Amino acid sequence: MNYIHEIFEKATIRGIADYLLFGKGPDPDDRSYEERLEEPYMRFEKAVAKYDKNPASELLDLSNEITSETASVYMEIGMQIGILLMQDMFNNINREKATD
Repeated sequence: MNYIHEIFEKATIRGIADYLLFGKGPDPDDRSYEERLEEPYMRFEKAVAKYDKNPASELLDLSNEITSETASVYMEIGMQIGILLMQDMFNNINREKATD
């Protein structure tokens, strides 16, 4: 899982600025969060139904568990990145003050 450490290394103001200036951004999507979450879930539920007619399918339960844990991990990573960005911003501000 070295890619997680790479995420933290890129969590700098300069890293974000470089991405904003030179990287490719996400495709525009004007759907609500609920719509964006519901649409793939409904497709997945239909696909599971082809293999398991039980509405309380173990596949659906496991999928929900994976999704929940993934969301939790990435939320924690995102919060840590936010703190790293704040630290980087404070370092930049202090560096500017020191040169003045």
